[in-house]
Amino acid sequence: MSDAPRPIPAEGVWSGDLADLPNWDAMPRRNRRKRRRAPYPIWLKYVVVTLVLAMVLSLAQIALHAYRADPRDARAFAERELRLTVLRPTERVAASVSVWQRPLIDYFRATRGILVVTDAPPDSTHPVGGRLIYLGLQPRDPLSQADAPPTFDEREWPIDTLVRLTPTRTFFFVARALEIAAPREPRLVMGYPAGASDDAEKLRATIGKKYATLRALGWQRREERRARDRARLVQIYEGRRAWYHTVKRGEALSSVATLYGATPEQLRQWNNLVGDRIKIGQQLLVKPWTQQPHPFPPGVVPETAPSPPPSG
Repeated sequence: MSDAPRPIPAEGVWSGDLADLPNWDAMPRRNRRKRRRAPYPIWLKYVVVTLVLAMVLSLAQIALHAYRADPRDARAFAERELRLTVLRPTERVAASVSVWQRPLIDYFRATRGILVVTDAPPDSTHPVGGRLIYLGLQPRDPLSQADAPPTFDEREWPIDTLVRLTPTRTFFFVARALEIAAPREPRLVMGYPAGASDDAEKLRATIGKKYATLRALGWQRREERRARDRARLVQIYEGRRAWYHTVKRGEALSSVATLYGATPEQLRQWNNLVGDRIKIGQQLLVKPWTQQPHPFPPGVVPETAPSPPPSG
């Protein structure tokens, strides 16, 4: 009975006697866990709260700037620059949308501007006229003067099916964007405000129509090229084949030979003729089969096969 643990004082107040100390081994488990849990430093709690608030404020700022409309002065400057220095005399704006670029390393200094599709008369190089133009107003340097002229980021692409314009998302999929991909160029992603969705769809539809016209013209030119190739092959084949001529009234052996670029001696040799006498309706071989094709005589379409003999 002497080895039994001493009970825990009911009041929990130590009388000063070592024998009155509580027996921690006999203490309930929840009390031991509470006793052994070390409290966190107060400065660590403040650091965690500060980091959470900073993260929430940053995300709210990103969402606010992503969905906010672009400033009027940026679009006004870009449109004036487009009208005065970028557009050609024969070009006109077909569709435009306000866009912006925000690099992650410099988020609060965005480049705002416009993305434009133009119409222009076609030429031999570009069967469908027009260009895709990006004109962005770069952020002003904080150390520059207040009246410093604005600087622009200008890029352009031809209306070509190799240039792809696709919708995408930017900045952690928060804002809608347009991606431009061209051969031998880095892809360009530009976000646009939430209120400019209709303008972005109109711009994509305009480019889609131009691309459809390009594909139709390409198909037409391909068929024309194939038709020319087939005609050239047929001409080569017909120019190698043997040619025949049916004698008509008033024709002589010499005139028939001159008509096909041959000589009377050649016609007599090819047709086993003894003299120069021929008769109406007689079919003469005016050119045998040759390795090299011969062009047709001007104004004459030779017969490429002998006429069948009349049925008796």
